[in-house]
Amino acid sequence: MVTATASMRGTAPPSIAKAIHAPSTVLRAHDLPGPMILHRLTLVGAVHKLDSANAYLAEHADTLYGRGAIVKSVAPGGTVSCAVSAAWVWLGGDFPKTIDVVSSSHFRSLTYGRKIRVFNRNTPPEHLTTIGQLRLTTPQRTACDIALLCDEESIDIRANEMVCALMESYAFRPTDCLHILAANRFWQNAPRARQFFSIIEHCF
Repeated sequence: MVTATASMRGTAPPSIAKAIHAPSTVLRAHDLPGPMILHRLTLVGAVHKLDSANAYLAEHADTLYGRGAIVKSVAPGGTVSCAVSAAWVWLGGDFPKTIDVVSSSHFRSLTYGRKIRVFNRNTPPEHLTTIGQLRLTTPQRTACDIALLCDEESIDIRANEMVCALMESYAFRPTDCLHILAANRFWQNAPRARQFFSIIEHCF
Protein backbone atom coordinates (compact mmCIF):
# COMPACT_ATOMS: atom_id res chain seq x y z
CA MET A 1 0.00 0.00 0.00
CA VAL A 2 1.24 3.47 -0.82
CA THR A 3 1.76 5.83 2.09
CA ALA A 4 0.57 9.39 1.48
CA THR A 5 2.98 12.24 2.00
CA ALA A 6 1.87 15.63 3.26
CA SER A 7 2.14 17.09 -0.23
CA MET A 8 -0.26 14.45 -1.62
CA ARG A 9 -3.08 15.28 0.78
CA GLY A 10 -5.99 17.50 -0.15
CA THR A 11 -7.96 17.76 -3.36
CA ALA A 12 -5.34 16.18 -5.63
CA PRO A 13 -1.73 14.98 -5.51
CA PRO A 14 0.71 17.22 -7.36
CA SER A 15 1.78 16.58 -10.93
CA ILE A 16 5.13 14.92 -11.29
CA ALA A 17 7.82 16.89 -13.11
CA LYS A 18 8.00 16.05 -16.79
CA ALA A 19 11.73 15.58 -16.41
CA ILE A 20 11.02 12.20 -14.81
CA HIS A 21 11.00 9.73 -17.68
CA ALA A 22 8.86 6.62 -17.47
CA PRO A 23 10.90 3.39 -17.60
CA SER A 24 10.40 0.84 -20.34
CA THR A 25 8.00 -1.32 -18.38
CA VAL A 26 6.47 -3.90 -20.74
CA LEU A 27 8.61 -6.87 -21.76
CA ARG A 28 7.61 -8.74 -24.90
CA ALA A 29 8.46 -12.40 -25.34
CA HIS A 30 9.78 -11.88 -28.88
CA ASP A 31 12.32 -9.35 -27.57
CA LEU A 32 13.84 -11.91 -25.19
CA PRO A 33 16.54 -14.45 -26.12
CA GLY A 34 14.27 -17.49 -26.05
CA PRO A 35 10.57 -18.46 -25.88
CA MET A 36 10.85 -19.86 -22.34
CA ILE A 37 12.62 -16.86 -20.81
CA LEU A 38 9.40 -14.96 -20.01
CA HIS A 39 7.99 -18.04 -18.28
CA ARG A 40 11.17 -18.52 -16.25
CA LEU A 41 11.27 -14.85 -15.23
CA THR A 42 7.68 -15.19 -14.05
CA LEU A 43 8.49 -18.27 -11.98
CA VAL A 44 11.31 -16.49 -10.14
CA GLY A 45 9.12 -13.42 -9.54
CA ALA A 46 11.14 -11.01 -11.68
CA VAL A 47 8.14 -10.18 -13.88
CA HIS A 48 4.34 -10.39 -13.73
CA LYS A 49 2.58 -11.58 -16.87
CA LEU A 50 -0.05 -9.45 -18.58
CA ASP A 51 -0.80 -12.22 -21.09
CA SER A 52 1.08 -15.14 -22.65
CA ALA A 53 3.48 -12.86 -24.54
CA ASN A 54 3.87 -9.73 -22.40
CA ALA A 55 4.84 -8.89 -18.83
CA TYR A 56 5.97 -6.01 -16.65
CA LEU A 57 8.92 -5.86 -14.27
CA ALA A 58 8.01 -6.68 -10.68
CA GLU A 59 10.27 -3.93 -9.34
CA HIS A 60 8.32 -1.30 -11.27
CA ALA A 61 5.06 -2.47 -9.67
CA ASP A 62 6.52 -1.68 -6.24
CA THR A 63 6.45 2.11 -6.72
CA LEU A 64 3.76 4.67 -7.48
CA TYR A 65 5.65 6.03 -10.47
CA GLY A 66 6.50 2.57 -11.75
CA ARG A 67 2.84 1.55 -11.70
CA GLY A 68 1.95 4.78 -13.46
CA ALA A 69 4.45 3.97 -16.19
CA ILE A 70 3.04 0.44 -16.56
CA VAL A 71 -0.52 1.69 -16.99
CA LYS A 72 0.69 4.40 -19.38
CA SER A 73 2.30 1.64 -21.48
CA VAL A 74 -0.85 -0.48 -21.75
CA ALA A 75 -3.65 2.14 -21.89
CA PRO A 76 -4.78 3.62 -25.22
CA GLY A 77 -3.16 6.94 -26.07
CA GLY A 78 -5.09 10.11 -25.28
CA THR A 79 -7.16 8.51 -22.52
CA VAL A 80 -7.36 9.10 -18.77
CA SER A 81 -6.95 6.09 -16.48
CA CYS A 82 -9.75 5.69 -13.96
CA ALA A 83 -11.68 3.27 -11.75
CA VAL A 84 -9.85 -0.02 -11.09
CA SER A 85 -6.84 0.91 -13.26
CA ALA A 86 -6.33 4.15 -11.33
CA ALA A 87 -6.83 2.35 -8.02
CA TRP A 88 -4.03 -0.06 -8.98
CA VAL A 89 -1.69 2.86 -9.63
CA TRP A 90 -2.53 4.39 -6.25
CA LEU A 91 -2.48 1.18 -4.21
CA GLY A 92 -0.74 -1.66 -6.08
CA GLY A 93 -1.74 -5.31 -5.72
CA ASP A 94 -2.79 -7.64 -8.53
CA PHE A 95 -2.99 -6.06 -11.97
CA PRO A 96 -6.64 -5.36 -12.93
CA LYS A 97 -8.66 -7.58 -15.25
CA THR A 98 -9.72 -4.55 -17.33
CA ILE A 99 -8.02 -1.39 -18.59
CA ASP A 100 -10.35 1.36 -17.32
CA VAL A 101 -10.24 4.72 -19.09
CA VAL A 102 -12.23 7.93 -19.43
CA SER A 103 -12.79 8.47 -23.13
CA SER A 104 -15.44 9.29 -25.70
CA SER A 105 -14.04 6.61 -28.03
CA HIS A 106 -14.92 2.92 -28.27
CA PHE A 107 -12.27 0.20 -28.22
CA ARG A 108 -13.29 -3.20 -29.57
CA SER A 109 -10.02 -5.13 -29.46
CA LEU A 110 -8.26 -6.47 -26.38
CA THR A 111 -4.99 -4.98 -25.22
CA TYR A 112 -2.52 -7.25 -23.44
CA GLY A 113 -5.31 -9.79 -23.03
CA ARG A 114 -7.62 -7.33 -21.33
CA LYS A 115 -10.80 -5.52 -22.32
CA ILE A 116 -10.61 -1.74 -22.49
CA ARG A 117 -13.53 -0.50 -20.41
CA VAL A 118 -14.63 3.03 -21.25
CA PHE A 119 -16.30 5.42 -18.79
CA ASN A 120 -17.79 8.49 -20.43
CA ARG A 121 -18.56 10.37 -17.21
CA ASN A 122 -18.11 14.05 -16.47
CA THR A 123 -14.45 14.50 -15.47
CA PRO A 124 -13.58 18.12 -14.63
CA PRO A 125 -9.90 19.13 -14.28
CA GLU A 126 -10.04 19.05 -10.48
CA HIS A 127 -10.78 15.30 -10.66
CA LEU A 128 -7.54 14.63 -12.56
CA THR A 129 -3.84 14.53 -11.78
CA THR A 130 -0.61 13.23 -13.31
CA ILE A 131 1.85 10.54 -12.29
CA GLY A 132 4.87 10.76 -14.55
CA GLN A 133 3.35 10.78 -18.05
CA LEU A 134 0.08 9.16 -17.01
CA ARG A 135 -3.14 11.15 -16.66
CA LEU A 136 -5.45 9.56 -14.12
CA THR A 137 -8.22 10.33 -11.68
CA THR A 138 -7.36 11.61 -8.21
CA PRO A 139 -7.69 9.20 -5.26
CA GLN A 140 -10.97 10.87 -4.28
CA ARG A 141 -12.51 10.55 -7.75
CA THR A 142 -11.10 7.04 -8.07
CA ALA A 143 -12.85 6.07 -4.83
CA CYS A 144 -16.13 7.40 -6.26
CA ASP A 145 -15.68 5.41 -9.48
CA ILE A 146 -15.00 2.24 -7.49
CA ALA A 147 -18.10 2.80 -5.33
CA LEU A 148 -20.19 3.20 -8.50
CA LEU A 149 -19.34 -0.26 -9.86
CA CYS A 150 -22.05 -2.93 -10.07
CA ASP A 151 -22.66 -5.23 -7.10
CA GLU A 152 -21.11 -8.31 -8.73
CA GLU A 153 -17.83 -6.59 -9.55
CA SER A 154 -17.74 -4.78 -6.22
CA ILE A 155 -17.73 -8.15 -4.46
CA ASP A 156 -15.15 -9.60 -6.85
CA ILE A 157 -12.61 -6.81 -6.35
CA ARG A 158 -13.49 -6.16 -2.68
CA ALA A 159 -14.46 -2.62 -3.55
CA ASN A 160 -15.30 -1.50 -0.01
CA GLU A 161 -11.80 -2.39 1.19
CA MET A 162 -10.26 -0.71 -1.84
CA VAL A 163 -12.13 2.54 -1.18
CA CYS A 164 -11.14 2.52 2.49
CA ALA A 165 -7.51 1.86 1.53
CA LEU A 166 -7.58 4.88 -0.76
CA MET A 167 -8.98 7.08 2.01
CA GLU A 168 -6.42 5.83 4.53
CA SER A 169 -3.44 6.12 2.17
CA TYR A 170 -4.30 9.54 0.76
CA ALA A 171 -5.88 11.14 3.83
CA PHE A 172 -9.31 12.13 2.58
CA ARG A 173 -12.76 11.58 4.06
CA PRO A 174 -16.06 10.14 2.82
CA THR A 175 -17.44 13.69 2.71
CA ASP A 176 -14.97 14.49 -0.11
CA CYS A 177 -16.57 11.74 -2.18
CA LEU A 178 -20.06 12.79 -1.15
CA HIS A 179 -19.37 16.27 -2.55
CA ILE A 180 -18.32 14.73 -5.90
CA LEU A 181 -21.41 12.52 -6.01
CA ALA A 182 -23.72 15.42 -5.06
CA ALA A 183 -22.50 17.32 -8.11
CA ASN A 184 -23.12 14.25 -10.32
CA ARG A 185 -26.31 12.78 -8.90
CA PHE A 186 -27.41 11.19 -12.19
CA TRP A 187 -24.43 8.84 -12.47
CA GLN A 188 -25.48 5.20 -12.59
CA ASN A 189 -25.49 3.65 -9.08
CA ALA A 190 -24.97 7.10 -7.49
CA PRO A 191 -27.67 6.58 -4.78
CA ARG A 192 -26.00 3.38 -3.59
CA ALA A 193 -22.55 5.03 -3.63
CA ARG A 194 -23.88 7.97 -1.59
CA GLN A 195 -25.37 5.58 0.93
CA PHE A 196 -22.04 3.74 1.26
CA PHE A 197 -20.03 6.92 1.91
CA SER A 198 -22.69 8.24 4.31
CA ILE A 199 -22.47 5.05 6.37
CA ILE A 200 -18.68 4.93 6.58
CA GLU A 201 -18.49 8.66 7.40
CA HIS A 202 -19.57 7.68 10.92
CA CYS A 203 -16.46 5.52 11.25
CA PHE A 204 -14.08 8.47 10.68
